[in-house]
Amino acid sequence: MQKKWPEEMTKSISSVFQAQVKKYGDRTMLMEKTNGVYEPKSWREVADAVIKLSQGLNSLGIKPKDRVALMMTTQGNWAISDLAILASGAINVPIYPTNKGTQIAHILIDSASEIIIVGSSEILHEVIEIWPQVPTLRVVIAPNGSKNELNDKQLATKEKQVLEWDEALQIGHKFHQENSRLFEERWSAVTKDDLASIIYTSGTTGKPKGVMLSHNNFLSNVRAGTEHVDIKDSYVSLSFLPLSHVLERTAGYYMPLVCGCTIAYAEDVLTVPQNLQEVQPHMMVSVPRLYEKIYNKVVEGVNQAGGLKKKLFFWAKEISRVNANILANNQSPKGFFKLKLAIADALVLKKIRNIMGGRLVFCISGGAPLGKELAEFYNGCGIRVLEGYGLTETSPVISYNSLEHCRYGSVGRPAPEVEVKIAEDGEILTKGPQVCQGYYNNQEATNALFDEDGWLKTGDIGHLDDDSYLFITDRKKDLIITSGGKNVAPQPIEGLLTSDRYIEQAVIYGDKRNYLVAMVAPNFEQLKIFAKDNNISETDEYLLITNEKVKRLLAKRVAKALHDLPNFEQIKRIYIKDSEFTMDANELTPTLKVRRRFIYQKYAEIWNSLYDDNGDFIEVKYKFAPQIATGVNERQSM
Repeated sequence: MQKKWPEEMTKSISSVFQAQVKKYGDRTMLMEKTNGVYEPKSWREVADAVIKLSQGLNSLGIKPKDRVALMMTTQGNWAISDLAILASGAINVPIYPTNKGTQIAHILIDSASEIIIVGSSEILHEVIEIWPQVPTLRVVIAPNGSKNELNDKQLATKEKQVLEWDEALQIGHKFHQENSRLFEERWSAVTKDDLASIIYTSGTTGKPKGVMLSHNNFLSNVRAGTEHVDIKDSYVSLSFLPLSHVLERTAGYYMPLVCGCTIAYAEDVLTVPQNLQEVQPHMMVSVPRLYEKIYNKVVEGVNQAGGLKKKLFFWAKEISRVNANILANNQSPKGFFKLKLAIADALVLKKIRNIMGGRLVFCISGGAPLGKELAEFYNGCGIRVLEGYGLTETSPVISYNSLEHCRYGSVGRPAPEVEVKIAEDGEILTKGPQVCQGYYNNQEATNALFDEDGWLKTGDIGHLDDDSYLFITDRKKDLIITSGGKNVAPQPIEGLLTSDRYIEQAVIYGDKRNYLVAMVAPNFEQLKIFAKDNNISETDEYLLITNEKVKRLLAKRVAKALHDLPNFEQIKRIYIKDSEFTMDANELTPTLKVRRRFIYQKYAEIWNSLYDDNGDFIEVKYKFAPQIATGVNERQSM
């Protein structure tokens, strides 16, 4: 039976916030690090800033349904800005803080945003550069002190104005003294079907499209998410993923808002391990890469220690795997196994939990496949990592694993009120209150998003098992079809490769080819340890990957990672990259997804060389596969 929510918790995000301010008042809503210490900000303090900024926007001419852009890193002012925009009845247009000139200009022009709130002087300069291209943009609200870096010409013209954060709040405070009723009139007039946000997809291909999400899209998603996950208002959530992305916004911001939790912001993605220790959160949202990095760091430590410590860890890891599957069946450890688990916990597993703060009740994983081995490891350790699935177009959650209903390797069961079915070609289709209203200013793309019966086409291939757990194969557009007619999903293979401690990133290639190849970015920290242990003197990363011992090592690790796969999914040749794929090089999206087609085009010569017997490649020998004792050439010809 579904939980019944009070009306104010279903009408709009603004009505939820106002209800929570009345309920929680002086309790801590946000925590941010200032001068090396986490400082609290109460619900009432946040509400005061929201009133001032919202009324500042109103005084600057913002009307209901106008678009206001927001471009800053994950921080308290992002939430305050969002709540202020929504309280004005306006629509939040988030922009990734890593976006550059033409990307920013496209979003501002397409959305016809009139004001943009930016989070740094660097972003301010990016906006100043493209401002002449954006006729609708009138005002930029920037951090305190950032105007000092601008000249008089940049500061203001007759039509354009730069305000600092405190200036905008002061304007709003003065306006509110004379127009106090307008604030409540604006936020209380917003309905659940009004647009809350236009989120531009990160665009692995083509120009980003603006996904139109209503207040109800977000709130229905939060309600569905909390139906099978009990979240207490005493919980602290650690937030570090981009709030411009729908996953962090819904699960890492709106969910704690609805549940009355405290949100603590990490200083940076790189400081998350340290911030976990300081904040000791009860929950957090992450992409799989963080879980992989923490796991690999632990494995690196025990491998270096060797001896008894190494044996104990891998014994405890097997205990945690068994425990994970007991928990997945909603059962409890019993008998002699319960005793073994207690010993493993005291010697190893508790230490893993302490690395992540020691209080985590659950974590949410999304954005990419987590991998069954990692899921079992963390869940069996007592860190419940709940993998889910969704899209920007679905606010985002379509399905998720819960504490009681979990199947590793799947992305869980469809959320309450969400319908899922599989099309004849294997594509996942969905309906429900989480589905967006379409793409802003793009009717053609909106029409293509839905089938003739109104089902949203996710673009992902998958299947439902007999218990309604959803399994994702890959993106429909990413499927590789070999010249032999075999369909290959690259993501699961890449996941197997990056689970190896020596491999940081991997991209698979092979469409219309007779075998698969891969481009591999190594984990150079691990390679340097290997080099030291094997008397390899090279420390330069390029020289290191040209060393024959290192090349043989990586070829063996690839073979070992994939040894259980069928012949047509094996990798025949690899190219070792001397650096990681990066966002700066446009090879990754802001959510760290591979821009596959861009990488295929950028490195076309290298991909072609992997099919040339005179090219620069490393042959992979599958001697780890027990059924095959010969090299890959024979395997591929079978």
